[in-house]
Amino acid sequence: MRKFILLCVMLCLCWGANAQTQRYHVTGTAEGTVDGDTIYLAVMTGFFQLAPTDTAIVKNGTFAFNGTIDGADMRVAVAMHKGQMIGMTDFILENAPISLQIYPQDSNKKPIVKGGQTQKLYDEVTKEDEDFSKLMDKPYEQANDSTLPQDIRNKAKAQLDSLRKISTNRHFEFIMAHIPSPISDMLLQWYAQDMTETQVNAILNKMTASGIQYQYYKQIMAERRISKATAVGQHYTDIVLKGIDGKTDIQLSAYINKNRYTLLDFWASWCGPCRAEMPNVVKVYKLYHNKGLEVVGVSLDNNREAWVKAISTLKMPWPQMSDLKGWKSTAAAAYNIRAIPANVLIDNKGNIIAKDLRGEELLKKMEELMK
Repeated sequence: MRKFILLCVMLCLCWGANAQTQRYHVTGTAEGTVDGDTIYLAVMTGFFQLAPTDTAIVKNGTFAFNGTIDGADMRVAVAMHKGQMIGMTDFILENAPISLQIYPQDSNKKPIVKGGQTQKLYDEVTKEDEDFSKLMDKPYEQANDSTLPQDIRNKAKAQLDSLRKISTNRHFEFIMAHIPSPISDMLLQWYAQDMTETQVNAILNKMTASGIQYQYYKQIMAERRISKATAVGQHYTDIVLKGIDGKTDIQLSAYINKNRYTLLDFWASWCGPCRAEMPNVVKVYKLYHNKGLEVVGVSLDNNREAWVKAISTLKMPWPQMSDLKGWKSTAAAAYNIRAIPANVLIDNKGNIIAKDLRGEELLKKMEELMK
């Protein structure tokens, strides 16, 4: 009985230790703040654009964030005082104890971050990248110096290309060496666009075989499944969203059988390239609508007023739908839309026959189909 009780205690301790490692506990101080001030936990959504994901209040001179994350990711802790940002620091959020010390931006003090294993590995990668980037400084300057002879600039560009390839291969090797781990998952998301398809597939295959996967692996694999399902030659995926009145359902399938061709057009009022491309869509619509072409617009707006105003300004007479969720649109997710403008051309049998037709390419394709 005594042994049984001891075993239960040990199991509880092990479970408690494991549970603790499955959560993050971020604590810290921010010089210049007082009790009642706010600390934001934010993600980087664009070039120097931050989106808050959590909020902590300074109490007894400290702040804390608690939660879970699937793997690891970059976060920014932003210290606010009297409604003004006074300091910030980036760090790797992972399921581990994390300590932050934030100093005012106008001080000469560097923020202090004490994180988990992923933070340590990230610091290694960052240090290597910083050292490597110094090698690129001179050829970069030469390649972009219009006063230099062309042969010197060409040589510098070739050197830059070679260095970038070496850097990409280093990232590939680092990721492969640390599979499975949150750091490999995070770096794959960051550097996949620089790698060859062969390298990316090798990483994904090894992650699959490991049996342990994290958020970005899951995201990439889901996107690949969607891309395959919505590729040219595949049957279309139906979508239903609200129309411009916010009440009426607009369903893509309602237009497929009624028309020879349906152009599913993804756009947004805030998208400059979309607005520039829209006259071409309008032209094609006017030429071929009476001959069996329908356009169904899907807006990635999040502001109804701006969306409706743009429809009027751009003179778009076709059906429009949106869930006003911006890039989180369920329709965009259904077709793995990563950039706009984008479109999908569907025939009356529901087959996808073309994608991302723009300008003259769109006009020529419809001329060919409508003969």
